[in-house]
Amino acid sequence: MERVSFSCCSSFSTLKIPPCPRAVARSGLAMLLLLGLCLGLPLFSESQEEARSWDDASEQVALRVPRQLRLLQRLKAKPLMTEFSVKSTIISRYAFTTVSCRMLNRASEDQDVEFQMQIPAAAFITNFTMLIGDKVYQSEITEKEKKSRDRIKEKRNKTTDDNEEKGMDTFQASLVIPSKDKAAFLLSYEELLQRRLGKYEHIISVRPQQLVGRLTVEVNVLERSGIAALEVLPLHNSRKKGSGVAEGDTGPPPSTVINQNETFAQVLFKPTVVQQAKIAQNGILGDFMIRYDVKRDQRIGDIQVLNGYFVHYFAPKDLPPLPKNVVFVLDISASMVGAKLQQTREALVTILNDLRPQDHFNIIGFSNQIKVWKDHLLPVTPDNIRNGKLYIYHLSPTGGTDINGALQTAIKLLNNYVTQNDIEDRSVSLIIFLTDGKPTFGETSTHKILSNTKEATGGQICIFTIGIGNDVDFKLLEKLSLENCGLTRRVQEEEKAGARLIGFYDEIRTPLLSDIRIDYPPDVVEHATKTLFPNYFNGSEIVIAGKMVDRKFDQFHVEVTASNSKKFVILKKDIPVESQKLGNDVTVTPGPASDGEEDPNHIERLWSYLTVKELLSSWVQSSSEQEKEQLRQKAQALALNYHFLTPFTSMKLKKPGLHPDRLEDTRGMSAATGPETVVQSLRGGADVQPGPALKKPYGPRIKISKTSVDGDPHFVVDFPLSKLTVCFNIDGEPGDILRLVSDHLDSGVTVNGELIGAPAPPNGHKKQRTYFRTITILINRPERSYLEITPTRVILDGGDRLVLPCNQSVVVGSRGLEVSVSANANVTVTIQGTITFVILIHLYKKPAPFQRNHLGFYIANSKGLSSNCHGLLGQFLNQDAKLIEDPPAVNGKNLSNQPFPQTEGVPEAIIKVKGRRVPVVWKQRKIYNGQEQVDCWFDRNNAAKLIDGVYKDYLASHPFDTENTLGLRMSRRAETGSLPEKTNREATAGLL
Repeated sequence: MERVSFSCCSSFSTLKIPPCPRAVARSGLAMLLLLGLCLGLPLFSESQEEARSWDDASEQVALRVPRQLRLLQRLKAKPLMTEFSVKSTIISRYAFTTVSCRMLNRASEDQDVEFQMQIPAAAFITNFTMLIGDKVYQSEITEKEKKSRDRIKEKRNKTTDDNEEKGMDTFQASLVIPSKDKAAFLLSYEELLQRRLGKYEHIISVRPQQLVGRLTVEVNVLERSGIAALEVLPLHNSRKKGSGVAEGDTGPPPSTVINQNETFAQVLFKPTVVQQAKIAQNGILGDFMIRYDVKRDQRIGDIQVLNGYFVHYFAPKDLPPLPKNVVFVLDISASMVGAKLQQTREALVTILNDLRPQDHFNIIGFSNQIKVWKDHLLPVTPDNIRNGKLYIYHLSPTGGTDINGALQTAIKLLNNYVTQNDIEDRSVSLIIFLTDGKPTFGETSTHKILSNTKEATGGQICIFTIGIGNDVDFKLLEKLSLENCGLTRRVQEEEKAGARLIGFYDEIRTPLLSDIRIDYPPDVVEHATKTLFPNYFNGSEIVIAGKMVDRKFDQFHVEVTASNSKKFVILKKDIPVESQKLGNDVTVTPGPASDGEEDPNHIERLWSYLTVKELLSSWVQSSSEQEKEQLRQKAQALALNYHFLTPFTSMKLKKPGLHPDRLEDTRGMSAATGPETVVQSLRGGADVQPGPALKKPYGPRIKISKTSVDGDPHFVVDFPLSKLTVCFNIDGEPGDILRLVSDHLDSGVTVNGELIGAPAPPNGHKKQRTYFRTITILINRPERSYLEITPTRVILDGGDRLVLPCNQSVVVGSRGLEVSVSANANVTVTIQGTITFVILIHLYKKPAPFQRNHLGFYIANSKGLSSNCHGLLGQFLNQDAKLIEDPPAVNGKNLSNQPFPQTEGVPEAIIKVKGRRVPVVWKQRKIYNGQEQVDCWFDRNNAAKLIDGVYKDYLASHPFDTENTLGLRMSRRAETGSLPEKTNREATAGLL
């Protein structure tokens, strides 16, 4: 091979190999022949054009061409594409696609050839292989250095602007094929299909740039829940002249064959050369598109579990729509003059007609002036709709672009409406923002516009943006939507803006749910992707994937809470875990082991795909350089582990190492054998050297023990040796700071919790409630670090002060300390790998008077804490309890033979803890945010006989207080010998 280069808009890489002497000599000869024949070239141009025209590659007519020209044609003939095939396997909405292309150089000299493939913008490339002559070049995914990232960023921006295709990126590879030799390309990529307007859409670009002898597109769909409404669309028209199908064509492209049963479908598109020529003689056929949906029976969604990973597809239907509060913000600067503004006006008129009677709306036109139709939101009535249309048509383009002013005005309108009106119905507030330019008037700083917008919305307003043309600041629009629970779309200069606006609005026209939270048991699910969603729109889908702690369980509990109209929706279900089939008698089983690990299944790859996407999204939103670097490292590590080409990884070609006839092994992919074969082919076959073996990141959470304090505050202590659980309450005062774990002198760890007060519920026995609003963790070894955790943020001070918002998932760590934030769910703190605390975050959107946003504290791993550890929870970690007096019989039954009595509160028993006899009663208590119910023995006396000392001994003077005289004296007493029980209690009282 003489020269190789390849590039992709998501990550560009270039390899160049210097030409060999033989190629140089041959090129020189070709140049001499060309110079010698150039004068005769015009004489035969007409014959040459005639020779190029043909209807079928296999039926070319021999033409009478002079000998010199025949020699020239052999020298300069374009390399022939002998095969172009695409094979996609879609398993539960996750698509594996492999593209194979074979080229033949018929010329008498070396030829440059370019392989080009458009892939969905949301896809990750996982493998690229080239065969040139007798050598095979296999790609590998590697880290990308910062200098390389900067260079790629510039190149990506340019390429994205030039790319004409909707939602597609372009992968290119160029090389030199020796004379009379062959080359082959193999490209693999993966993506999760998005559900829009009630359908999944899978798009395959069929643009081989010439007529091909063997052209095949094969798509296999396997959906366990059943396939519904599968359709193959006509080839999508390209905007390039002379390509694509004629307008008005309906139905699948010619030669398409569809075979389908309940759970499996195969679509085969295999046009002959004649059929290709009728579609487009230049070989640019267009986009091959498949749409389908799946059958849905369960309201809680489709949940699939496979080999320690799960995926949850949630798409409820038949719900009443939520009312919308919507402000349409339209750019009317001078650049919008002409067709853009006219099409946008017509689209807005159509959208206004679609508003529901319960909706409220307003319209803003902005240039360097902000023109507001009304000073408040109006209900949807015939008169208001008619007047709104008139206002739209009277907007005239002029001036600059004040994006910040327009957004602030729209947000103020929505906030005022929600604040000033006592709205009984739950509603959704939206801004639909359309512009074709950059901020040129008022506030022009991108950073300031973003921060102003985020502060003004307060997380209560979603912004949906549309950028028109090549001059728009699409990155700004993308960040505005990402940071404010919205979506963004780009409209190319040649596209019809009105049609795209209507299509975009159709996706969000019917909100069905708001404030969706999906919870899984923390002791079963180790790491789940995003579980909080501001809105659910009809026809879309919420997808969560997760990694499980242990595969050995029969079922796990799923709970969905959300708001719908006037109701609060709660859905619960226990999902059985069993060996599953994907349909068509395809059983999913682990593939052959490689390097001690099983080949990942499609659900594991889906989980890694979603996790990387979320990290990339957080990186785009972050304004902190330190946080961006941490997110980059996490995304890069996960992408390397799963061989994803991302903005933080690059692709390089290894030195040739495979025999050419082994290429079939690297490109073979059978859809009917399950995901293992697919994954193997994506990695390039068994003989390809594996990528770097990295420890899988982003798995911070582990199984949580019952030992915890949560709620008002309720303490639970687990004694695993005796299989007993004891619980108690502490009635503290607001502002009190309690010592929960105190091991400062030995392990160097201290945990304090500060209480906040709230009124007691009506008809309750308490005068007030108290919750933990702040958890403070102090670490003294190996270096001093401080952690302050609240429901909204985590402050880490370990030399450099770092503030992490709790509404974004992030993992940071250094010097033996790792902090993992799962957005609005929990914070996991791991110290030296031997101590782990999990802090649950409890948030209320509309809290009752007796509710407060608060925290729960759970001890997941205490191996690193010493035997001298103390505190309200810490003192029990190295102790055991014993039931020394069984409860008396009730109704003739001795309850000592039962795990727990059946009536809560009676009868009384005696438990011995730390030498003290503690009267207890049986009780049930909910932990893990109410997801699990615990049977425990309850000390009703405010833990007076259970804990060392009294309540006041556990009060810290400030959140970072590490003093613990009570624990120190108790440990010293233990060293000098145990005292009799009575003397022990008296001595303790004397210390107090």
